[in-house]
Amino acid sequence: MNHKYLDNMKNYSCLILCFLSIQMIFATDYYCDPVNGKESNIGTKTSPWKTLASVFEKGAKLNDGDVVFLLSGNHGDVKITGVNEKYINIKAVEGETPIVNSIVFGTEEIPASRWVISNVNFKGSASSIVFIHENSTRIRLIENQFISVNSMNTAITIKGTQCKIESNVISNFKNGIKISGNKNQIRNNRIAFFNNNAIEVSGEYNLLEYNLIKESVVTDSDINNGIYLNDLNIKGTIFRGNTIINFITFNRDNIGLCNGIYGKNLNVSESVFENNVIVSNGENGISVQGELSNLKIVNNTVVNPYFGLDFEGNTIINSPLKIKVLGLDNSSNIIIGNNLCNDVLFENIKGVADHNLTIPVSVHDFDMCFKNWALFDFSLGSDSKALNMGASDMAPTLDVSLNKRALGNFVNIGAFEYTKINEGNEVFKITSQISDRQIHSKGKGDWDGQAEIRIGGVGEDLDGAGVFPFKIPSIPVGKKILKANFKVYLTKIDNQPQGGIDLYGLPPKANYWVTEDMYYQGTYGQDVSARPIQNNFIDSDMYSGVPKMSSSGQTELGNYLNTVVEAGSKSGDFVFLRMNPNSKNVTDFSRWNFVSANNDQKDKQPELELTVGYPELNQGNVNKKEAIKNTIVTASSPINNGDVAFYFFGIDPNENVDLKLLNSKGEQVFTQTLKLSNLSDNVYRTDNLDLSTGKYFLEYLIGTETKKQILFVW
Repeated sequence: MNHKYLDNMKNYSCLILCFLSIQMIFATDYYCDPVNGKESNIGTKTSPWKTLASVFEKGAKLNDGDVVFLLSGNHGDVKITGVNEKYINIKAVEGETPIVNSIVFGTEEIPASRWVISNVNFKGSASSIVFIHENSTRIRLIENQFISVNSMNTAITIKGTQCKIESNVISNFKNGIKISGNKNQIRNNRIAFFNNNAIEVSGEYNLLEYNLIKESVVTDSDINNGIYLNDLNIKGTIFRGNTIINFITFNRDNIGLCNGIYGKNLNVSESVFENNVIVSNGENGISVQGELSNLKIVNNTVVNPYFGLDFEGNTIINSPLKIKVLGLDNSSNIIIGNNLCNDVLFENIKGVADHNLTIPVSVHDFDMCFKNWALFDFSLGSDSKALNMGASDMAPTLDVSLNKRALGNFVNIGAFEYTKINEGNEVFKITSQISDRQIHSKGKGDWDGQAEIRIGGVGEDLDGAGVFPFKIPSIPVGKKILKANFKVYLTKIDNQPQGGIDLYGLPPKANYWVTEDMYYQGTYGQDVSARPIQNNFIDSDMYSGVPKMSSSGQTELGNYLNTVVEAGSKSGDFVFLRMNPNSKNVTDFSRWNFVSANNDQKDKQPELELTVGYPELNQGNVNKKEAIKNTIVTASSPINNGDVAFYFFGIDPNENVDLKLLNSKGEQVFTQTLKLSNLSDNVYRTDNLDLSTGKYFLEYLIGTETKKQILFVW
């Protein structure tokens, strides 16, 4: 064997490796200038090439890690091939607005791999402005603008694999993004004014998350789709945190029906639909039909807020927006939970459907449920029935705006976690209404406004009882009345009346008037129209002052009040407590005297004291999480592009909060100092901030505590 030859080959191989390493370390910056550049130039900043299209047409050599900077002007129709070990970046020079008509990655024979296009304006009439061939992989489109010339084409078609489409703005296309390849990521894109499908997807293991889809334009199709699942196999795909709003601009043409996430005749397996917000009319919010298996549909908000709006030829616009899961015979292992929607419909499936909350399509119900739905803010209002009512074992770890679940010990139903209830126990002290009244055995009552109420033998051949109305407070959803205590002040006892006084709860009413038919006296528990609470609540041996309820009486009072609330009585309705003698005939003028709500001694007026809280947090061995403190939650505005909302939790209202927002380059783009006492509902919304799409970092200072978090802006 020729050892000298082998030594030469080793040396040659080392030289090649060293040369390649040098190329990797010293990547080159190139420039394209359609206005002042020439194809014959060498591509430097002072000698730029002409257009991006011409660079690839003449076969210019680009190496791993190179960057091609584009200046303003039209760079033509670009065809890119070549497989790179390290990404080659093609991007706009800061402050320049380069235009590309179209890009095709790969051909039928030659693939393309590891190319990044960013901050470029795509504007053309090709059937697909960007087309990624099936043999191409790892193509990235980041923070580009797509504007259609004729509104009849597709912005991006992805047949390749492992591509990333992130923070792009796509406007006025027939179709926004079409995906049929595998393992692609479609994240944080804004797609508006589409007239067919904003996103169309098939394939396996794709990720569609945190995209904003809005302003459907109905032209040549009867119904558009936010995200359309075509009739091919879909496996292992995640639909997460997408917001789909049919329309925000009410006074424009071509408004019609729009499905949210929709597909029929499907074969879908091992896929997740979570934290999506679907705001549309019609019936199909999230609708999947076909052979379904191993699906998880959880914590979505799916509602129709377009009350009373009529569109020609459409009769279903005001119907409940549904989550529909319609399976074939083999459909199994389906989880449908923690969803907030107008309706849920499922057929021919095996699995679990639990903790879903449906709300009617009505102004009142939306007002009660959402913080500000008229501004398309579908985060939960402070009295929403969805607060803290979700099942934590079903819930994702983050919500629609990348905020942590759970904040506290519970999770919300729906896509939004950033409205929370104080999880501690709360005490309500409720004074009796001034309509409290003494009523008599002969079917009449004393006049209203008396300073004292007498019970027992109140007059000649006349016995009396007292009824006290109390207004039901606003009890946070999920909380129960843990303890209840009725306090009434006994001023004196006249002539040692027989027997004692029993305490009852009466049926609730929407008004506070005490009527004569509420009267009863006699054996405890025999009045079938009232709920017994405590026998001998007061007897003739008591001294003046406030009688103490027994522990069993307090329990019964709490049970009565919880039953009233659970049966449908709401905040502002009235409950009535009656004190009546348990002797059937009390000696005349032998009576108990009590301070009424009309008495000037306000500290002695009748009072109902309630302690409300979560029963599960008041058991002996519960491992409670700490209360929410010094927390800010952020969300990108779905209606005002580039604006942000800040939600504040557990912060002292008089504490200054310093906010600072940085872009991905670390540049400060927003700063503000706030005091919560000056805010409405603990929310601050920016106005005309006009941030570009992309990833941002929030830094905030409260006192001496600094925190950071990520925010995606549409």
